[in-house]
Amino acid sequence: MSNINKQIVTSKFLNIIVFNLLWLGLVLGRDSLIHITLPSLLIYLGCLLRFSDLKVHQILLPALIGITIDSSLTFFGIFIFPESNLIIPFWLIVLWINFSTTLNLSLSFIGKSKLVAFGLGATALPFNYTVGERLGAVIFGEPYFFSILILVLVWSVSFPILFIVSHENFIKRLNIR
Repeated sequence: MSNINKQIVTSKFLNIIVFNLLWLGLVLGRDSLIHITLPSLLIYLGCLLRFSDLKVHQILLPALIGITIDSSLTFFGIFIFPESNLIIPFWLIVLWINFSTTLNLSLSFIGKSKLVAFGLGATALPFNYTVGERLGAVIFGEPYFFSILILVLVWSVSFPILFIVSHENFIKRLNIR
């Protein structure tokens, strides 16, 4: 039974479905749906950590990097979250943890090529932020083009790094050196 649980929980298909459902709830519902999205994510994380080979650091390190980047972009006025009492809203922190589950599952094929990760970091991530902006989740600082350019530069470099730190041997390599 454990092998079947592992196959289901670590399914790339399930991972992308869970990610997208939570993304919709977090970006569209934001704080008003956090009572549904956060427990759902915690249950999914519990299953991942119980039935897969993923370690906590493989999810938390990339999430912390993403949270730090978004917090920095907010501090410097690239992002504006008028409804947040924190630097970035809590729902965005939850979204980063959710996104980090995809790096070793549904998006793992991207991490196999740093060039592909660079290219998608420069295009797909800024696009994703603009979708969130169009849905009212964030306001971009002015001038708008400058904000997009900063996102392209930041995520073209940072997206490959997320795959590096999410690798199972990343912590081991740090201890050796």
